[in-house]
Amino acid sequence: MKTFIYAVCILYFCPLNLFGQTTAMQLYFDELAKLKQHNGNLLLAENEKVIMNFTSGFADFQKNQKNTVNSSFNLASISKIITATAVLQLRDKGKLQLDEKVNKYLSDFPYKEITIRHLLTHTSGLPDLELFEDLVKQYPDTIVSNQNVIPELQKWTHGLYFKPGDEFRYCNTEYNVLALLIEKVSHKSFSDYLQKYIFDPAEMKDAYVNNPFFFNKKRNFVIAIPQMKPHPGYDSTFVPTDSISRFKYLTYNNNGTVGQANIICTTKDLLRFDIAYFKGKLLSENSIKEATMPIKLNNSKIYYHPNMDTMPGNGTMCYGLGWEIFDQPEFGKSVGHGGFKFGLATFYLHNLEKNQTIIGFDNTAGSEFGRFIFSSELLLNGLPPMQFRTQKSLVTLYGTHLVNAGANHAASIFNAHKADTAYYLNEGEMNDLGYNLFYMSSFNGHKELALEVFKLATFIFPDSFNTYDSFGQLLKDSNHTQDAILMYQKSLELNPDNKDGKRILSELLQINQLEKDTLK
Repeated sequence: MKTFIYAVCILYFCPLNLFGQTTAMQLYFDELAKLKQHNGNLLLAENEKVIMNFTSGFADFQKNQKNTVNSSFNLASISKIITATAVLQLRDKGKLQLDEKVNKYLSDFPYKEITIRHLLTHTSGLPDLELFEDLVKQYPDTIVSNQNVIPELQKWTHGLYFKPGDEFRYCNTEYNVLALLIEKVSHKSFSDYLQKYIFDPAEMKDAYVNNPFFFNKKRNFVIAIPQMKPHPGYDSTFVPTDSISRFKYLTYNNNGTVGQANIICTTKDLLRFDIAYFKGKLLSENSIKEATMPIKLNNSKIYYHPNMDTMPGNGTMCYGLGWEIFDQPEFGKSVGHGGFKFGLATFYLHNLEKNQTIIGFDNTAGSEFGRFIFSSELLLNGLPPMQFRTQKSLVTLYGTHLVNAGANHAASIFNAHKADTAYYLNEGEMNDLGYNLFYMSSFNGHKELALEVFKLATFIFPDSFNTYDSFGQLLKDSNHTQDAILMYQKSLELNPDNKDGKRILSELLQINQLEKDTLK
């Protein structure tokens, strides 16, 4: 049975001097609707006025339920901005200070050197989702909640990854602890606090904190369900991500924590937050300014991330107090945050100088999502958008033949079409194909095919440290220790700062030495 994705775009007309801009925007979103490359919602605003409100695809493919402009989405990591805002509100009220130790308020928190500021800025050194692995192994059907966080930290035997403040390491656990802190200081549940002091003042009518332990009366709205293809690269059917067993740890076991994610709202609600925040309805002027200033590490240097979040445009990115901070040559300073869960991509950007806002959700985490976001930014500034990529995926062509006809035939097909402009080649897709075949498939010979993928990838992307790193991981997990060592060494030649690669290489070298000693 065929299903068809529909798309609707609503244009809010602007003053005459923006007529050319809105016409170009309308043409772009008309074409996006026609191509059916996006599944979700995009909202563009300037000076608090909605210019474009676009919706496309399905909230639920299996139920044939379409997205609407009022569909609700999990904000994923955009939620961190709202959690940080709650913390700063409490600071504005004099109930806490950012440089105070966390265990002043949460006495069972085991790391006495960590401050509230460290948590806000991802500089604490705490473990991320690996914190709950032992718990879930022992109780496979448990749903982790914030109440598990401190007990698991007390049992964590590996210590902090670094001295607090020395490094930046993105960590969801920090925002779980911040949610606990908000509850302790405010004497309200995290959900009730946000409702009273953020959602209501900002008039976020449909926003709520998702809690799998309690029924929420607001769940009667259209909820966009994260959806994925079970086997990207050789499977084209979308299913709910939480129905795919290999994602159980993230979609089921880790679905009960809050602070880092799990705030649900619409694009219009997030725009209401944006307006209230930058009008000073939620925080003092000084707190707004501080939240959107780059953090400095203990060495007094600003940490700059090597890539922009989500967008392919030029610029630098650093972190503030819950906010990502972007400095783009064409557009100036913006702040916002990206979010990702398997089957879901979210992004929010506010240009501080131009008072422009872009909000994007995609409940299939489509590969073109970042290009649509950046094109929206270009259009808001009267510039031509990025060209649509209508080519077919060479990786999918290769992967389909690999699974159905074997490595030699697939390699022949790849080489026959690699110069064909009807196809595009994406390193990330190649990486996903290899990982999916190795770890997430179950047919006979799937691991050998995965190794073939990365073997080919090293020839196609010889300058990519990640390709060698990924190939090394698969070789390691196939017990090809010496070959894995060679791949990790090559990866580290290309990226000497890859700390996980260094750690794994050290482990492999120790294993290799033990094997040699055993043979003596």
